Amino acid sequence: MNLEKPTTLPEPLESKAQIPETKSPNNPEDKTQEGSSATFQETNSEKTSNKTETFLSSDNQDFFRKMSNGGTKIADQIFEGLYKIPVVDRLVGKYEIAYNQFWVDRHEEKAVKLKNQIDSLNLKIGLFVQSKQEMESVMDDLKQQNAPGIESLQLKLKDIEKQRIDLLNEKDRVQSKFEAKENRIKLHANERDMVADKLIGIYNEKLQPMEKELEGLRLLKDENELFAAVMEVNHKEQLVKLEDLNKKKTQIEESLRRVGMSEKDIRKFEAVKMLSSVIVRGYENIKIEKENLVQGNAGINRQIGETDARANLYRDNREEFVRVKTKRPITIEVEARTRSEEFKGEEEVSAHPRKEAQETFETREEQSTTGTMPESATETVKENKERLEAPAYISMWNAYLVEKYGKNIADVSIDGNEFLKKTGLSKNGKLDFKDFKNILGKYYKVKRLSLDKFNKSIDEFFNKKIKTHQ
Repeated sequence: MNLEKPTTLPEPLESKAQIPETKSPNNPEDKTQEGSSATFQETNSEKTSNKTETFLSSDNQDFFRKMSNGGTKIADQIFEGLYKIPVVDRLVGKYEIAYNQFWVDRHEEKAVKLKNQIDSLNLKIGLFVQSKQEMESVMDDLKQQNAPGIESLQLKLKDIEKQRIDLLNEKDRVQSKFEAKENRIKLHANERDMVADKLIGIYNEKLQPMEKELEGLRLLKDENELFAAVMEVNHKEQLVKLEDLNKKKTQIEESLRRVGMSEKDIRKFEAVKMLSSVIVRGYENIKIEKENLVQGNAGINRQIGETDARANLYRDNREEFVRVKTKRPITIEVEARTRSEEFKGEEEVSAHPRKEAQETFETREEQSTTGTMPESATETVKENKERLEAPAYISMWNAYLVEKYGKNIADVSIDGNEFLKKTGLSKNGKLDFKDFKNILGKYYKVKRLSLDKFNKSIDEFFNKKIKTHQ
């Protein structure tokens, strides 16, 4: 598989890229940022979607703006083409992400300061409102008592209202700046997320063939486990036959000894030599099959390990950009403003949209599946003495599933012919229930059938059907 391995960059995402400080005469923020130690300076490119212009110096931006539409289009295509170059795509992406993250952080700092000013103004406005209410209450009492000095209190009340209005006007100006900063935070966060999504898509595309290869290796491993279970049953049968042959060979040797034949002649006796050869060859074949199976599993595990190690390089890079999107802007709660009522003899009701709730992102931990099949925690199946043919087991098992689940057994029922063909079991060969359960569980894994229903039902099937069948 010809896949290029990504090169690990020494600079982490969290480190801020060093962007040369630039100043633009059209940018009002430069006046407030002069003398600061910040390495980034926001240019007029923040107000345009042209990415190429964003990363140019002030002089080069002037030249870029004077280019023809065709020239700027070519420059943009060259910039976007950098994402198609291995390693360079990650560098450019991290640069864009760092740039936008810088402005998210910078605008958040300014938004917090503006929020503090709003809170301070709200506190002052609240004090004036309280003073106004208290003074109105005193005026009502004086009116009831026909006391003098009400007019002077009205003048003072008018002055308090004027100061409150001045504070409200100042709060509007501050809150307008805050809302502009809030929108800039969201714009930069969205731009950062777009870059992260682009790189996540690139790494997903690179990972796709590796994940497909790993899935194929896992399936091959499951099939080997099924084959091992069937082979174990066959070995049991062969061992029984070899033991019988060994007993017969021993009987022949004893008979030959009783008629006076020497040990040397007994060993050379044709029947004894043939039986000994068959027995030795049988044990040797069993040993070779087991060794081949172990070597095959080791080879598959080695391939899985190597492919998974290559895939992890891309997974790590992908997760790096997935985590970028978890850095959501902070939530700053500011009460929505309402339009002041105009005095026209009637009240005017206006609609004011509320601030939208911030979207939250949760990291999800990808859980990988293992090849082990869980066993029942409460019951263990005891090996039954009677041995049945595989078709008999399958027929009883399917009937039990219909009895338990009704017609909803498409994900758990077994096709007898397909089962025999896949496992290689003989139609007339008998096996005990413990071996059948082991082989059936491995078959479910290979065919991707419902292991959950299998685990919940197999022991109950044994107790209700197999025991009673005995």
